[in-house]
Amino acid sequence: MRQRRPSLALLALLAALSIAGCATKPAAPPSPPVDTTPIKRERATPQERAKIHTELAAGYYQRGQMDIALQELGLAKSFDATDARIYNVYGLVYAMLGEEKQAEENFRHALSLAPGDSEIRENWGAFLCGTGHPKDAIPEFEQVIRDPLYKHPEIALINAGKCSAALGDMQKADDYLRRALTASPGNPVASYNLALLAYHAQRYGEARVWMHQVMRQASPPPEALWLGMCIERKGGERDAERSYEAQLHNRYPGSPEAKAIVSGACP
Repeated sequence: MRQRRPSLALLALLAALSIAGCATKPAAPPSPPVDTTPIKRERATPQERAKIHTELAAGYYQRGQMDIALQELGLAKSFDATDARIYNVYGLVYAMLGEEKQAEENFRHALSLAPGDSEIRENWGAFLCGTGHPKDAIPEFEQVIRDPLYKHPEIALINAGKCSAALGDMQKADDYLRRALTASPGNPVASYNLALLAYHAQRYGEARVWMHQVMRQASPPPEALWLGMCIERKGGERDAERSYEAQLHNRYPGSPEAKAIVSGACP
């Protein structure tokens, strides 16, 4: 499977709600042997070297080693300063470091080099939404959604839903999230956000239905268990509420959600 470039939108969603699961495929017929000999330095082009260092930087970014990621990006840039992917990862790193101005400059430069790259545009939209500009983010996600070649429209749809909710347009948020489920049936992130919308609208029965999708994960994260607990508490289902409480205590005893059970405060 081809490895995707790191997506701020995807990583932000995973931070909010982890997605568990795996898929298998039938065994393929034997293929001809492939030459796996590493590219010798004298044979590698500057563009190939830039790509290698950019991929290394992305890996360090995903592991939270931002200082090393920046070093690798500097090397990548020295080999090919025209590769948009370099500035995409720069944007991700600086966004994670809270350096918003530098993140913005790099995302904009990446898009100037590759305006048709939906993953970069998705990252840019997520950055805008996460830095208090949800209205500006929506058109970016819409452009990604319209890309017929983009393989993960549900990510842009979910983020567009979250941005719409931030703007107070709950109906539009609901529409985006339902479209995400059409694109990715059973998606736990979309289901979680739909449960959250229904909960805040005091539609506890509907929220409970959406939570059933979320709980099909192998390891629901603490914020999902907390929402489930609050839904059952507001709905008066004490046994179900206790079940969520027990899972929080047993799976995530040190989490803020588990510690907050004592206060009993559900928004």
